Amino acid sequence: MKRIALLAAFLTTTAAAAQSAPSPERQIDALFATWNQPGKPGAVVGVIRDGKVLFTKRYGMADIERGVPMSPSAKFFIGSMSKQFTAFAIHLLAHDGKLSLDDDIHMYLPDVPDFGRKITIRHLLQHTSGLRDYFDLMAMAGLRPGDVIEEDKALALIRRQRTLNFEPGQEWDYSNTGYVLLARIVEHVSGKPFPEFARERIFVPLGMTHTLFQQDYRTLVPGRVLSYVPADTGGYRFAPVNISMAGDGGVLTTMGDLALWDRNFYDGRVGGMDVVRQMQVTGVLNDGKPIEYAAGLFVHAYRGLRLVEHSGMAGGYGNQLWRFPDQHLSVMVFANTSDIDTDLTVRRIADMVLDRVPGAAPASPSAPATTFKEIRLDPARLDALVGFYATSPQSGITFTKENGRLMALGMGFPKMPAFPYSERDFFARMTDSRFSFDPPGPDGIVAGGILHWGEQDIPATRTARPIPSAAELKRVEGDFYSDELHVLYSITGKDGDLVLTYPGGTVTLGFNGERDYATGFGTIKYQCSADGCTGFTMSTDRARNVQFTRVALASPSR
Repeated sequence: MKRIALLAAFLTTTAAAAQSAPSPERQIDALFATWNQPGKPGAVVGVIRDGKVLFTKRYGMADIERGVPMSPSAKFFIGSMSKQFTAFAIHLLAHDGKLSLDDDIHMYLPDVPDFGRKITIRHLLQHTSGLRDYFDLMAMAGLRPGDVIEEDKALALIRRQRTLNFEPGQEWDYSNTGYVLLARIVEHVSGKPFPEFARERIFVPLGMTHTLFQQDYRTLVPGRVLSYVPADTGGYRFAPVNISMAGDGGVLTTMGDLALWDRNFYDGRVGGMDVVRQMQVTGVLNDGKPIEYAAGLFVHAYRGLRLVEHSGMAGGYGNQLWRFPDQHLSVMVFANTSDIDTDLTVRRIADMVLDRVPGAAPASPSAPATTFKEIRLDPARLDALVGFYATSPQSGITFTKENGRLMALGMGFPKMPAFPYSERDFFARMTDSRFSFDPPGPDGIVAGGILHWGEQDIPATRTARPIPSAAELKRVEGDFYSDELHVLYSITGKDGDLVLTYPGGTVTLGFNGERDYATGFGTIKYQCSADGCTGFTMSTDRARNVQFTRVALASPSR
């Protein structure tokens, strides 16, 4: 209660508070009211000013199965927020004179391909190296939900890459690969395992006794908060984070320990203020264009004030730490369920405080977030909706009924469930899209509908589905191999669709000729000529143009 009073005092003494406004505690409670009840996961929030915790509160459950409520000492897996600790370790070694940020990484990591280009430690720190993201590469190679992400497998993938996304320093593109390699550089230079170096040089000196880099997901961590995601059938399901590596992520910590870390940015107790300043120096691209990323931290402006921040997400965990260094003010939100929008909640809590801070610009008005809640619908009502709906002469959506649920397959997109939020309106959780069916006619037939795609409303007409010819399918069918991933994709025609089979399972792609196909883990772009299609590239934003080549597999001998 004392901390709540401190926050209330700050908000009421820095400006005249409106008498009719709810208390700060009630405003924050309202943000998490949905989850602050039995049987639901939740969050821990905190507001810090001048090194003092003004406010901290917890909501929901840390462990639903065992009925363990959230507590102030709860340990969260903070995902990519861990990158600032990896970057700090590098800066400590640079301050010690053990390395330079402009060193070629091959001085320390000779087994990383050189690609014919110099990649520096600074490139890794600032996400300008051009290295493909290993998470995306693993997904392309067939990573399944529940598979363990191990360091040796990630490093093996990195070593097999033959090209970069772009020339080092040419672009900014977030890459987890860079921070995996930074942790290996710390090990090479210090002669110690990376988690041990972080514990000895950062966590112990700061008194962060509840913080660790977890390099094996099986390690027992007392007080660990479990991770959840909403279940399609209602309620929640457990979402394990099976990651056995550290550098790009891997930290488990508490709100109290992160408050100690936050204070170090003002007193430089560990590393000194020069290292603290270097951590917040943002990068510059080859063409002189500045970027907003420094060393494991974004540095930009919010409401006219300097903001240093980073988020972290993994499984159902969502984490935010916003620091306004000139005001000595920080806001933290840690959640253990993916349906809490931590970016929105940290922003609203920050706005609540910044409204009373001299010099802060007014908050920009924002439209309330639109959320769609699934309703129960009699499966018999879905029969009238099944069919093909053309959105253009070349594309459309096929709706099928499977196990009492409506499924949607767009041409070039993976099949996904469509969730009803009214009798004729459905939304997809995997994409920013909705579909509204027309009312049925006198004959009971639904003649069309509207695809809401982002900000577009695209009319769709129910019609007979175009079926590709055998010759059309033959051009794009076949077996395709990537030696960078060591993986084989088999693409075959089935019932007028293309079906991709790979180590991760089977994906129905639809059919759209030789145009791009989205798979859910990358986009296929065929390479074709008049003689046929010899291969394709698979791309994501963070792993571009991974080459697949058509191969002829030997028939099994009889």
